[in-house]
Amino acid sequence: MRNAANATVKNSPRRCGSDSVAASANANAESVPDPLLASMQPTELRAAMDLLGHSTQGSLAREIGVDRSTVSLWLEGRVGVPRPIAKLVRILLMHDVHAAP
Repeated sequence: MRNAANATVKNSPRRCGSDSVAASANANAESVPDPLLASMQPTELRAAMDLLGHSTQGSLAREIGVDRSTVSLWLEGRVGVPRPIAKLVRILLMHDVHAAP
């Protein structure tokens, strides 16, 4: 039984050169930072709220699917805006700008 296990390991497929190249390309693509995921300061969030037409924290909270108190914490700077939320807000801004007549 032990020999069969060793045979499987010895006969297992090895990475060929093209796999290594693909892995290297993926690593390079992942190392380029997404500018939409940059951290967002409270002032940027407030400006985004204004540009998106959200006059209240609750209005923005409903659009992005969080609690109003969470938006309040972000605007006060007590808690950082999570990067995925920052990206979402930036995408909403891009969409809003492109949708305007």
